[in-house]
Amino acid sequence: GLDEEGNSVRTFQICPTDTSVSHWLRTRFIPRRGASQVYVEIRFTMMECSAMPSSFRTCKETFNLYYYQSDEDTASSTHPAWMENPYSKVDTVAADFLKSNVKTVRVGPLSKKGFYLAFQAQGACMALLSVRVFFKKCPAVTRAFSSFPETLPHSLVQQAEGVCVVNSAPTGQNAAPPTIGWGLPRPRVRVNRDTSP
Repeated sequence: GLDEEGNSVRTFQICPTDTSVSHWLRTRFIPRRGASQVYVEIRFTMMECSAMPSSFRTCKETFNLYYYQSDEDTASSTHPAWMENPYSKVDTVAADFLKSNVKTVRVGPLSKKGFYLAFQAQGACMALLSVRVFFKKCPAVTRAFSSFPETLPHSLVQQAEGVCVVNSAPTGQNAAPPTIGWGLPRPRVRVNRDTSP
């Protein structure tokens, strides 16, 4: 198809004549790369049920997003089975606009080597324009005489342990390594340092 600027794009479209049939689309195997949760940005269009012929009695303006975890790329046309169990449901996605919609959802917790995403539509006349999967990470940082490594967060606030920079050392009786709490709106540093050279 063509996007709004007339560029050629590949989309997955469905407008079923039998709205009682469930239709599935599954991604390739996606390695999780150490992330315990990922984000999925979905761009799609959806036809309004009011614009459909009266024969579309069970028309819907939503679709479902699922995921399936695996340690190997073993999916086939019959495995995993095309149903909610063994897949885990992430969300029912609804359109907000007549044209292009963008929804971002969080998927997790993830524990195996990778996962598949699956889209299920039943009675929806729609097109998937793009799917982007990404995870967030905290960059390496040096702050308050402490150096912290790049960290993949496993929760909304993630503690990371650092080391003292050159010519800096912990002080106090129970001197512990510096820690940083990555979270919103900005990282918080807890240090107990002797900053003299």
